[in-house]
Amino acid sequence: MSGKGDPLRYRLRFLLLSLLAIKPSHGYELSKKIEAITLGFVRAGPGSVYPVLHELRKEGLVEEDLIIEGGRAKKIYRLTRKGAEELVKSLDVFQDIVRNLLELAADARRSAERLVVEGTRECVPESVLERLEALQKTVNEYLSILRSRPVCRE
Repeated sequence: MSGKGDPLRYRLRFLLLSLLAIKPSHGYELSKKIEAITLGFVRAGPGSVYPVLHELRKEGLVEEDLIIEGGRAKKIYRLTRKGAEELVKSLDVFQDIVRNLLELAADARRSAERLVVEGTRECVPESVLERLEALQKTVNEYLSILRSRPVCRE
């Protein structure tokens, strides 16, 4: 999956393709979903979402339909077969990264709890642990959703 060498753009491409694999959506909805699943750590506004969607459309990874909703025209984006194939290639890598992040979060939690109990070093704020746990839960739920869908095999 190309991201034009920009790691942030690569992650945004991946997130957009992943969300579109679950449900066709318009740009604003995708932007809000990204913010929600990343607990606000990634805020993908129109200035970043729409150029990437346009790029994905040019590459044949997504298609768009124009619909009228509430008297306003909206573009609804959906994943193409080619986009699904591209996403499947990336999911193994993503799952490895998530697995490593979850292991890191578990290690960080154990270390932080030990430091809090021993009191030998500065403690870790409870909010940090809560955010890591929420991230872990969100990622597990997201992976469950993706695993429940059929996978296109080459």
